[in-house]
Amino acid sequence: MKRVTTCALAALALTATQVPAQAHTYLVDSVPAKKQEVMHPLARIKLTFSGKADALFSTVRLVDATGAVVAEKTQETASREMAMPAPELQPGAYRICYRILSADGDIVEGKVDFEVKSEAVGDQTANALESKSAGS
Repeated sequence: MKRVTTCALAALALTATQVPAQAHTYLVDSVPAKKQEVMHPLARIKLTFSGKADALFSTVRLVDATGAVVAEKTQETASREMAMPAPELQPGAYRICYRILSADGDIVEGKVDFEVKSEAVGDQTANALESKSAGS
């Protein structure tokens, strides 16, 4: 009985002194959202994470349906958010690919798929024409 009590106390002491492991950083939110049908032109692409993404080792890429890179950016400062200006996008499927170095030292990768509808392109063209005519 004494041996069981000693073992139980030793196990309790070990668990009481252990420090909980840091949780991995994960994607909390994105603009555009996963599987969103984009109906209006995007001003920027933004990812929000549960923890800070390290600068210089964290990247975001926008690729089209063929896999061609449309835009890419490396994180400039450690932050929970990564953002980049959105280029003018034609109708079709797109994927935001991210790879971040989280505060716990782990690499976290993921993707967000979305689709641009033809209405968004029509709005972009109209806005571009308005800007040109306003400048003349």
